[in-house]
Amino acid sequence: LAGPHRHAHLLHLDLDGDERLDHVLVWAPMGLDVQAQSAVRAVRRTWTKGGVEPLHLVLAGAGNDWRELTAVPAPYAHALSATVGASRTWVSATPFVPPRHLKARGRHCLEGLVHAELASRGMPAPRAIECLDPRHDERARRLRHHIRVRRLGPPPPMDLGLALRIRFDAPVPGPLCLGYGSHQGLGRFMHDPSQA
Repeated sequence: LAGPHRHAHLLHLDLDGDERLDHVLVWAPMGLDVQAQSAVRAVRRTWTKGGVEPLHLVLAGAGNDWRELTAVPAPYAHALSATVGASRTWVSATPFVPPRHLKARGRHCLEGLVHAELASRGMPAPRAIECLDPRHDERARRLRHHIRVRRLGPPPPMDLGLALRIRFDAPVPGPLCLGYGSHQGLGRFMHDPSQA
């Protein structure tokens, strides 16, 4: 691996807005060599929990820039841009699961962990980090039902999923994926629609 968090992320997306996953974005900041690209193209089916029949998969597009994905229809491209485009304000699309135990202050407090996660990905420090209250924010309330622990592999230090809003001084390009399980779709952020 070329560096921290540079290998492939599997980001499951709902591009048609029906609250069901319909696309998987394989995002690899370090790129995919010919062998890896062949492996992605060879995947033809997957399964769902409790499903009887497999789901058949079709490659929608590939490229170094999401705007190269011309096979993605316009409404889907708009939804995709909310994950991969640049923005000053990002909000949780999937729960942020802390990669270490949270402390009340210091480098292991929530802000310290988010700063460390961003720095490990070569991203700028944020201007503000806000934890959204599920009692007052519908988006945060919906995230409570996400699975936050991998079935295979080590569990998170704490089974806690948070909804965050992160603001930067200048637009930051996505995808933005932070915390435990970020390579499997947890801690994925999207442009904040309330800030558009």
